[in-house]
Amino acid sequence: MAITLTALKSEIDSDPTALGYAGKSDQEVADLLNTLNPSIRIDRDIVSTWEVIEATVPSEWASLSADEKNRYGIFASLGTINLKGTNIRNAFGAMFAAGTTTRANLIAIQKRDGTRAEQLFGSGVGVSLLDVHIARRL
Repeated sequence: MAITLTALKSEIDSDPTALGYAGKSDQEVADLLNTLNPSIRIDRDIVSTWEVIEATVPSEWASLSADEKNRYGIFASLGTINLKGTNIRNAFGAMFAAGTTTRANLIAIQKRDGTRAEQLFGSGVGVSLLDVHIARRL
């Protein structure tokens, strides 16, 4: 999703999340919009398999069946994995039941801290000094 300058202007003028744009330079406003904020959670599509391994509780892995351990090993060898994919999600759901720490950990790594710019305009989008400069003058 691209930056919409009118939406950016509205954001700066109204400051709905009280980031404190008033009296700031264009660069300072851009910096505020691009600062990671732990209260803003952004979906991750792809994660590194080392994160999946780190999210796995060893005792819960040990209780998997031989077939499930084999499937887990295949997933772990991929390098990256899409935890939002239906087949992967179903496979991990079958391996780690609701209420297990591993399942909760796998759900947690599907999100990351985001910025206000990403919240407004989409994952990976940043706001530049020029964007702010133009939006303020609309």
